[in-house]
Amino acid sequence: MTNLYKKNLMLASLGALLTACSNGQDIHSLHQSNAANSGYQSSNHGMRSYAPQPQYMPQQYLQPIQYVQPLQYVTQQYVQPQYMQPAFGQPYMQPGLALNVGGGGQHSDKNPLMKNQPYGQTTYLRGAYNKGSRFSYESLNAFEEPVSGEFAGVTFELNGRLDSVTSYSIDDKGNPNHQVVGSHRLNAEKQLPNRLTVGATFTGRAEDIGNPDADYKGRIRGYVGGSWGTVLGGNVQDVVYQNTRRKRGAGALVGRGAREENLWSDGALGRLSDWGGGYQGRFGPTIVSAIVDEDANYDVGIEFQRPIGNKDYRFTARHNSGTYIAADGATEIDTKGVSGIGEYVYGSTRYDVGAGYEQLDSTNVEADRWFTSAGVTTKVGVWNFTAEGQYGQIEGQDEISAFAGVKYDIARGLAATAAVDYQDRQVNVDGVDIMNAKEKRALVGLSYGF
Repeated sequence: MTNLYKKNLMLASLGALLTACSNGQDIHSLHQSNAANSGYQSSNHGMRSYAPQPQYMPQQYLQPIQYVQPLQYVTQQYVQPQYMQPAFGQPYMQPGLALNVGGGGQHSDKNPLMKNQPYGQTTYLRGAYNKGSRFSYESLNAFEEPVSGEFAGVTFELNGRLDSVTSYSIDDKGNPNHQVVGSHRLNAEKQLPNRLTVGATFTGRAEDIGNPDADYKGRIRGYVGGSWGTVLGGNVQDVVYQNTRRKRGAGALVGRGAREENLWSDGALGRLSDWGGGYQGRFGPTIVSAIVDEDANYDVGIEFQRPIGNKDYRFTARHNSGTYIAADGATEIDTKGVSGIGEYVYGSTRYDVGAGYEQLDSTNVEADRWFTSAGVTTKVGVWNFTAEGQYGQIEGQDEISAFAGVKYDIARGLAATAAVDYQDRQVNVDGVDIMNAKEKRALVGLSYGF
């Protein structure tokens, strides 16, 4: 600032002050607002502007004039900004609260903190009612968000998937087997004034559409949920299994079997009956689930998953009892087993390993089974690759299965899959064929889901 400019500024200020005093006018009325009289001005966010503002002294200090003259000193004392701590908003959902798996509380796909989950976490972990019932709800949700709407205060969600699958037996060298499989899930739920959420889920699958003898299977379950978790009943036999199993890889195709595993006989053989009831709840990074069926068999599991740094870890443990129908189709075997898995995700690649032990007991059979499996799945652009295998023994007799698949994402909701699988599971104990399958197959499929 030049000396000439300083002199003109002081003369202009002095002239304005003398004019105001001669007219008997309050010096503060020269300005539109008292906010302008402050050394700081507030912005829309509550932050202060640090630009220097001229200071105006009360009238009693205007006599004598020498208090006005050193104006640059009054301005300079406000030039140095004062640090203000920015205010941070409260998190969307407080940690430690039980994520309501059946409604109530914050839904995972509406929560911005949970919208982009790591690879290993299922997007629709919204409830135990989304799992099991001998259907792969994960495959239903593989591509798209569900179609949803609200009517009379009830929220409806519809998922669907259509698979055209062709398989060819390399051993038999016969004709390819082709089938079209359609699956759906319809969910309805409502939150009550007491913050409980009630709902029901109906699922169905039509096998081999176009075949007059095609079979349609339907399952239904209901649930009541709150911040403490969800109580559910109906066709809930696969709830714990779905929570604690190894995740399916890129080549999963609907129509492979009741559970649609990539690997044959992956995990425990025993299963619960169709009807039962139980509980599922989330406590921080841990999901606890327990089901009891109509025959008093049970399935209990725990799942722990959380990111640490730039990696994601998942561990599960399961203890179950159930029944298994042997390969002869007649022998019913009671089972009791324990199993667990470990999963590691880094970037777009997932590694997992599982192991377990199971006791098989019936009138004619008493045997021990152990098994272990491992796999890797990765994604490169629109390509998804999976390779996995399992090895186990029943009374010293081997059971082996392997799978490799690749999926290409064509468009929104549309994907093509090619895969090969192998199984050698020929086990006979005390004259009973517990397993009896040996086959190598090639599979191709086109899938569309919403």
